Amino acid sequence: MGKILKLRVILDVEADVFRDIEIEAQAPLAHLHAATLDAFGWAGMEMASFYKSNAEWDRGDEIPLVAMPDGEADRDMDQITVGELLPDLHARAVYVYDFLRMWCFFIEPLNEVAPEPGAGYPRLTLEFGVPPAPESRAPEGVDDADLLAALSLAEEEQEGDDWSTGDPELDAYRQASGGHHDDEDDGGPTFTNIDDLDDIY
Repeated sequence: MGKILKLRVILDVEADVFRDIEIEAQAPLAHLHAATLDAFGWAGMEMASFYKSNAEWDRGDEIPLVAMPDGEADRDMDQITVGELLPDLHARAVYVYDFLRMWCFFIEPLNEVAPEPGAGYPRLTLEFGVPPAPESRAPEGVDDADLLAALSLAEEEQEGDDWSTGDPELDAYRQASGGHHDDEDDGGPTFTNIDDLDDIY
């Protein structure tokens, strides 16, 4: 087993929340990706990337979870090791998880440690702070007021007489079934089977 890097992974939130993780320098970044999410108790179902960084935490070269054809990155987390991302104790990295919510983690090496016989790596060695739920942050670029306005407009359009799906068969079905049904008009909704309607083509 090669050298072990002890990393501090800091979640960019108002409260202090960080984890210390020990991992082999020769481990692929995919292992650090999984270990980070596991350390913070997140399921890890979203896309993510590592970025080489500096003392000011600027984002440099990107290493994505999966390299896309025609993308800027030609290698992904399975092809680049932790040691390549963090070649020395002065190196820094940024990890971004979920590109809609843009959770950002700052990664810095604390030191190199000798591997312990029988120990499994990566492993969590220190927990500090309680991380928020990954769904607690609203997706970036979505304004609540704009979303409510769009939903309200969609409801108004559906209630109008000239509302159309753009599909002639569905519009014929809607017209035959009386459009939007108000459950307060009678004992309950009525349904028309679309197979009973004549094709208009």
